[in-house]
This record gives sequence, C-alpha cells and structure tokens, in this order.
Amino acid sequence: MRFVSCHNGQIFTTTRQWDSPDSTGPTSRGFRTGLAAIDQLLPHGLFARGAVHEILTEPRHGTPRFFPLLLARAAAGADRMMGRWGDGQRDLVHLTSPHHSICPSPHLPVCSPIVWCDPRRTLYPPAVAASGVPPEKLFLLYPSNAAEQLWAITECLRCKGVAATIAPVSRLSRTEARRLQLAAERGGGVGILLRPLDRNASIYAAATRWLVCPCQGLRTVQRWKIQLIYAHGGRVGQTVILEHHREEHLVRAVDQLADRPAAKTDRPIRASA
Repeated sequence: MRFVSCHNGQIFTTTRQWDSPDSTGPTSRGFRTGLAAIDQLLPHGLFARGAVHEILTEPRHGTPRFFPLLLARAAAGADRMMGRWGDGQRDLVHLTSPHHSICPSPHLPVCSPIVWCDPRRTLYPPAVAASGVPPEKLFLLYPSNAAEQLWAITECLRCKGVAATIAPVSRLSRTEARRLQLAAERGGGVGILLRPLDRNASIYAAATRWLVCPCQGLRTVQRWKIQLIYAHGGRVGQTVILEHHREEHLVRAVDQLADRPAAKTDRPIRASA
C-alpha cells in the first residue's frame, strides 16, 4: 500500500505493508495496543512500524509518560510477553510484573529494547518496570545538548535492534523532522516523540499525532483524554478516555461520555438544605 502525504508544501510518498489479523510473518508492519477504543481510530486498526508517532500536550500539563509507554510496550511485544489480555475484554489490558512467565511474540524477539531519551533525568525506572517492561530491556539516553539529542535519537531510530524510541522534542525543522522519519523507516522500529502543543508543533513528519491531557481521577485511578489529531485515513478528532487502575494493575480505554441534557418537568423543583 502506498501513501502520499503533503507536509508544508512538499509531497512525500512511502510504501507500507500492513499485517492482517492472521499474519505472523516477519514482514508485519503494524502493531496494536490491545485497547480497541484506541486501535479502531487508526487505518486497519494498526499503528505503523517504521514510522514516527507524536504525542502532544499543552505546556502547562507537563510531559506525558504513561501513554507513550503503552505504545512502546505494544511495539516491543511486551504486552504479549510480560502480560495477558483482559479475559476476552477488548478494552481491558492487564499489567503484570516482568517476573511473570514469558510467552513468545509472533512479530518480535523476546521483548525488544526500548530507548527512552531523558535529558532532564526525571524518569523513574522502577515505575517503568512496574508497567511490565523488564529493566534490562529499558535503555536510558542522557544527551548533554539539543544537537547531541537529535543525533542520538536518529541513530536509535536507525538501529534495527530497537523496537521503540521515546524522546521529548520541543522544536523541529522540516529537514530534521523528515530525517527522523527516514531513520525510522530504515530501522523498522517506532519513534514516539513527546512535543508541546505550541507554535513550533506545526512542523512534523509523523504517521499519527495524538493530543493528551489529564482528566480528574481518583486516588487509585488515573485518567487521560486521548484525541487523534492526525492520521491519514484515521478517525481524526475522535476522543477516548484512558484509565489506569493502580491496584488492579490494568488499563482500560473507554469512549468519552457526552453531557446529558437535564430532564424536563412540569412541576417546580423545591430546593432543600
């Protein structure tokens, strides 16, 4: 399948081979999160491998970590190897300890490495391990400046042994954005860029773009609003709510609830103290 897209007045073409639901061969070019509410927003219900995906947030909300980790786990095959699907429920994924038994993934070697670029050194590795990623498969990248960071991200995307590369990027030129996309196509892995939603976010070369913002939750339940804002052939503009239940160690994606109009009544409503 050939895709043609236009970014900033330039035409780009790429050829992708998507895997079918029954595909188990090494040529598979897509992956699923296991959360139907999110997967069904994409063409064929798949995230593309060999591509860059961007997660944007308002600057006041900080840098998201759980949603990019969820995508990286799925890209690395960690969901099938370190956990299990939620008892037949398509919108429920259980997170388990990396010490549980391993069952092989049909697409990738046993838990392919994940690289996380953390220039400010704020990532807490035990929390990543608690989400089902073995510590020995998580590689932290500490660049000293922006130029070194861009070079390192490009090399990680170009490496065929890396399943996913997560990196915060505040500003990209057209050339830099295209360079990252080409590196991902060559390496075959997944690039997950964390970017602020500001005036610099208009320049990109990504297969999908997501807007993430936190929602009010509970003591043991975290919630985020996930909106697809760009995907060729996807359901752009649709939103789901992602819930993480800490005590049950499960993740659930649910449709956004619409406000319901107040019921009409002929009798006056009496206020009480």
